[in-house]
Amino acid sequence: GGDQIAFGRGSKAYVAINHEGSSLTRTFQTSLPAGDYCDIQSGNGVTVNGSGQFTATLGANTALALQTGARTCTGGGTDPTDPTDPTDPGTGTSGASFGVNATTQLGQNIYVTGNQAALGNWNPASAPKLDPATYPVWKLDVSLPAGTTFEYKYVRKDGSGNVTWESGANRTATVPSSGKVTLTADVWRG
Repeated sequence: GGDQIAFGRGSKAYVAINHEGSSLTRTFQTSLPAGDYCDIQSGNGVTVNGSGQFTATLGANTALALQTGARTCTGGGTDPTDPTDPTDPGTGTSGASFGVNATTQLGQNIYVTGNQAALGNWNPASAPKLDPATYPVWKLDVSLPAGTTFEYKYVRKDGSGNVTWESGANRTATVPSSGKVTLTADVWRG
């Protein structure tokens, strides 16, 4: 209802979009195989039951995207497609804490993208949005497998979908063997 929609691509993927000003909590019916999935939009884990259902809360103006190619969020297992891998706790305790000092105008938001699925694979349309609660510092925690070396950049998007990439070379970081790499001293490169 309203500006809320969910749809599947058979047994391959499922997307839910909440473009409302309030959160949405419900049980979604999919055609996905049972198991654990990584929401590639937020980096959070989602479990689909044997009936193809999962229950989730989508915050205001957020989305959820599941695909069979993204079954684990935190890695650490021997087979990333095995949803029963006991070595993957799925706790989201490893990853990166982003924080960038970036001034914006009304209607603009800051996103982070990079060479990892949790960062949108360099696609600004799939990049996760940072939280402006401590503006001008925008923050976001992203789950990534321990030991992952990755590249990233910040992008600014306006309400019309126009994208501005920050200048300079790609930034790089490595997730430690436990915990998160802290990238909270970044400053937007105009």
